[in-house]
Amino acid sequence: MAEAIEHKQNQYNWSVWVGWIGIVAGIIAFFIAPIWLGIIAIILGIVAMFGKSIALGWWAIGIGIVAMIVRWWFF
Repeated sequence: MAEAIEHKQNQYNWSVWVGWIGIVAGIIAFFIAPIWLGIIAIILGIVAMFGKSIALGWWAIGIGIVAMIVRWWFF
C-alpha cells in the first residue's frame, strides 16, 4: 500500500514539473520564437494533464495558444 501511495506522489510531482515547464515555455514564447515555444507549451500542457496536473496543463495550453495568436495578429 505504501508503495502505491509513493508511486502516485512521484507521478504527481513529475506532472507538476512538466506543467510548470510548459507555463515557462509559454511565457518565453511571448518574447522569443512564439510559434515553436507555443507548440512546446501546448504539448507539455497535454502531457501534464495526462499526469493528473490538470490546472497547470490547461494554463500551459492557454498561454501557448495566446502567444501564438498574438504572434500571428500583431507581428
